[in-house]
Amino acid sequence: MTATEPIEIKVTSKRGIGFFIRVGKNFLEGTEKNEAVDNIIVSGLGTAINCAVAVATVLEQDKLGKITMIETNYPSMENSGRGVPQIRIAVERVSK
Repeated sequence: MTATEPIEIKVTSKRGIGFFIRVGKNFLEGTEKNEAVDNIIVSGLGTAINCAVAVATVLEQDKLGKITMIETNYPSMENSGRGVPQIRIAVERVSK
């Protein structure tokens, strides 16, 4: 993985929003074991879209990052052939 390659956080509706907010904060702030990354992508499918939007919004409100891109898509699922809504939100770390 290169320094410019964003980390993708795939949000699900099975875990709480707080879990994914902590994950995003850890990536943008860094931890004792890992350095901070400059860019992350928060993505969600179907019912997890609301969670993905909430995570990216909280990261921006807490001044840890800035939303730089919002992309929506409707990819088809492999097994069913039906489409499902998807959102991808790019968040860039804000220098302190």
